[in-house]
Amino acid sequence: MNRIALAAALALTVSTAIAQEAKSPPSGTESLPKACQDASPGQGATGKAMEMGDMAAHSMSDMGEARMASMKAMQDMGKAMRATHGIKDPDLAFICGMIAHHRGAVAMSRIELQSGKDEQAKSWAKKIIADQEREIAEFEAWAAKSDKAK
Repeated sequence: MNRIALAAALALTVSTAIAQEAKSPPSGTESLPKACQDASPGQGATGKAMEMGDMAAHSMSDMGEARMASMKAMQDMGKAMRATHGIKDPDLAFICGMIAHHRGAVAMSRIELQSGKDEQAKSWAKKIIADQEREIAEFEAWAAKSDKAK
């Protein structure tokens, strides 16, 4: 392949990668509504460093399946919540943060239902799932309405 063709192929590859990255939601907002993604600058370097520190603090070999699932749920929630801190509109920041927080609570509750033994804890987990999923739907509807109002 000659140099011009190689340079053209490289330029196309780089521009495609940049275009795809520009279309990607900001880091940490992937699971949040579009209004949250549009308003958030992402979790940034501090968030990524915190995420790496969380995993470094725990050896995978000393974790059971439920504990690993709980750690992942907490990390996912934290990543999304950190991404909402950069949203300038305080109302949208609150709603987006609560969506992330509630999703974390639902994920942890599902882990309890799958792995827990205590019936009272499982009962609370069921209630949390029902209540928080209802609130998530309300928050998402508000965020969608807010996004359309722009």
